[in-house]
Amino acid sequence: MTTARALVLASLFGLPACGSSYVPASSEDRCGPSPGVAQPLPSLGHDPKPFEIRHLAETDFGGPRQGYLYRFEREDSGTTESLRAVHMIHGGRVLVVGDHGTALTRDAKAGWQKEDPGTTENLYALVAAPHDKDGTVITEELRKHKPYIAVGSKGAAVVRGLDGVWQAEQTGTSADLFALIHLGATTVAAGAGGVMVERSREGVWRTVKTRTTADLYGLGICGSYVCAVGAGGTMLQCASRDGERVCIPRAPATQATLRVNEEGNVMGDGIWLRYVQPNQTEPRPPPSYAPWPEGNAVLSGEEIRAVESNHWGGISETLAVGRRSTIWFLGRGLPEKRPLERVKLPFEVDFHDVAYELTDGFLVGDRGTIVHLAIEGFTPPHICLL
Repeated sequence: MTTARALVLASLFGLPACGSSYVPASSEDRCGPSPGVAQPLPSLGHDPKPFEIRHLAETDFGGPRQGYLYRFEREDSGTTESLRAVHMIHGGRVLVVGDHGTALTRDAKAGWQKEDPGTTENLYALVAAPHDKDGTVITEELRKHKPYIAVGSKGAAVVRGLDGVWQAEQTGTSADLFALIHLGATTVAAGAGGVMVERSREGVWRTVKTRTTADLYGLGICGSYVCAVGAGGTMLQCASRDGERVCIPRAPATQATLRVNEEGNVMGDGIWLRYVQPNQTEPRPPPSYAPWPEGNAVLSGEEIRAVESNHWGGISETLAVGRRSTIWFLGRGLPEKRPLERVKLPFEVDFHDVAYELTDGFLVGDRGTIVHLAIEGFTPPHICLL
């Protein structure tokens, strides 16, 4: 394996890199000891009877699927407000926002702690937003405690700085904002009536023309474009040209309400869309999507609210959440061969968002519901760059 490919694999799967080749477990290890079993975050002890299942996670490098214990444990959030968005960093902060200005952080000992975001508006979306400046050294402490942006009803936007203090900003719109994506130098929000606004690293918001009046519920990366999706199957593909973001509506592949995650997984009311490989390569046309029949048979009558991918080798799969505490696991691999597995959790609420990384996940929803997903018995594959 070349050094470049090994680095890509290490980056993609979240694995440490020490040299330039893959070292099988049976061969001599020149990069130190095996990482050992990955431990999930400690339980807060709030749930006397967690829901547990044995689940076969996907593996990489063509290996067999491995079975691990998945424990879904409800945690006391200290609120009954609906929780709309969650973000986590492995080994770092877990942050949740929701209705009426709710903002919570998780402490390993004290549990969920309230913060004051400086607004009483409903907060629908949350994104980590590190704006790297020239000469800035990104330390481990900065990585774990990067700034965040949340948006919500009536055009509300609040920013949580490195010091943990929230500040409100003016977005220039009174429309509800439902979706966010951070693009390195800028952050984009979208919402009701086709509204889209973009924030510079200096905190200045400006309007982006979308050429649609449909409500937009999701923002992601579809190929080389930023895509926005929403009501009635609406899909926009946006690109930056001469410093301006230009959005073009595409013909809908469905009339269902759609959502998308940052990696371009498009799904919604009873439907999952798959990427259609274009015949033309140069110049490459904008990505297009079509219903995924095998997946949609599992989704019939259901509604997906959010989806998150776990990139770590050995648990590299996607977790989607929806109404009535229903979740779906989507395996890696070719679209026609990926299993889509449905699980009904016993919490009897609608989930609105999910975060999922290595051996931990967090699901948030109505009535202050927070569920911690802990994966037991997982040992990350040992990749060594020599």
